Amino acid sequence: MMRVLIATDGSTNARTAAEWLAAFPLPDDASALVLAAVELPPAALDIPTIAEFKQSLLDEARKAADELVPVLKGRMVSVEARAVAGDPRTEIVGVAEDWKADLIVVGARGLGTIATALLGSVSLAVARHAGCAVLVVRPDPKPLRRVAIALDGSEHSREAARFVARLPLSSSVRVRLVGVVEPPPVPRTVPASARPLCQQAVATIVGERRRGLDAALEGAAKSFDVVTRELPLGSAAETLVDLSTEVDLLVLGARGLGALKRLLLGSVSEGVLRHAACPVLIVQRRWASA
Repeated sequence: MMRVLIATDGSTNARTAAEWLAAFPLPDDASALVLAAVELPPAALDIPTIAEFKQSLLDEARKAADELVPVLKGRMVSVEARAVAGDPRTEIVGVAEDWKADLIVVGARGLGTIATALLGSVSLAVARHAGCAVLVVRPDPKPLRRVAIALDGSEHSREAARFVARLPLSSSVRVRLVGVVEPPPVPRTVPASARPLCQQAVATIVGERRRGLDAALEGAAKSFDVVTRELPLGSAAETLVDLSTEVDLLVLGARGLGALKRLLLGSVSEGVLRHAACPVLIVQRRWASA
């Protein structure tokens, strides 16, 4: 059974994420937990007025969670709604771990009644610290027809490919396996006499990386019926962001080697999460049971 936690703040974007998830190719036995986390204001005085105010915030959060239950009820074998008090950046991850979630879904932007901005601190914190896959859904997502999986030869990227391969994808979904061949940096201070040798070294390294990535793509391709393999040359972050305009879902491993080594904690992953034009799925492995 796949267990999916959907975070909501009552915003239109959170509802969009839930609606997109309802059409997402999940296993038939998938169950859902709709979670609304609201940070209550600290107050030194324990008086009825303050208590009532805090309760009203929790009630509003629970209402936001309840509103998404009908969206998912026909798609999941069970749907639970829950509201918790605390920082959404930690509560979403903590509840997901306790509930043994396989996938966390968040909207890319939240400006609703609970006033939690999921674009930035919340979505990035969840993507950084969750021990399961995290799906960040951007506004106006397209129906899932084209999926790109970024591979760099690491076990984490292979797990990302396996995660997608386990989904009941429609035969109409086109899968693209992409390994970005990133050339090594060349010092600007290289003297003219040494440039031919430097260029030869770069070409050798690029060739080695291309062969390694090609082997990784070939291995992953065996898990899909309809798949293409691509080995573009360039910056990993820029290439993946550009690619996000051509696909409906971009899939990355939580950590990697080479160009994707600092995924989720460095410029590549955060650049992709901030600037991708389509939903982004980050696959983690620490407690996932999928």
